Formats: sequence, structure tokens, C-alpha cells
Amino acid sequence: MNVTKKVVVEFFPLEIERLLAILMDEDREDAFFFLKEVLERKIKDKLRPHCVPVFEASYNPGQKDKFSKKIILPKS
Repeated sequence: MNVTKKVVVEFFPLEIERLLAILMDEDREDAFFFLKEVLERKIKDKLRPHCVPVFEASYNPGQKDKFSKKIILPKS
């Protein structure tokens, strides 16, 4: 993937609390899961194309479905 722009990621308060807890505990396993479950999804959402015209060759019906997977965070 060729990234050519800055990406700004916003976190919900619970995500920030989870990240701070990981940093305080120095928990490598939890850090990895946070990267996979939260950060990866947010970055991919920011990098995917927005407002693709229907007539554009790269558009496929249902294209957004593979990017719109919802992830439920565990309650602390």
C-alpha cells in the first residue's frame, strides 16, 4: 500500500482508557490486539476512497461492505 497523505485518527474515550491501561501495564499482547482491533480498522477507514461515482470503473456494488465491519469493544 502506498500511503501519500497524513492520517488523523480519532479515539473514543473508552479506547483512550484502554490504550492508557495497556501503556501503564506494558502489556504486549493487549497492545497487539488493540492495534489489530482498533487502530488497523480506523486507519483503513481513513485510507479507503470516499464518494466514488457509480460510473467509475473501480466501483463495485457492495464495495463498502468489506470496509464496514463493526467491531465491538469489550467492556472494562
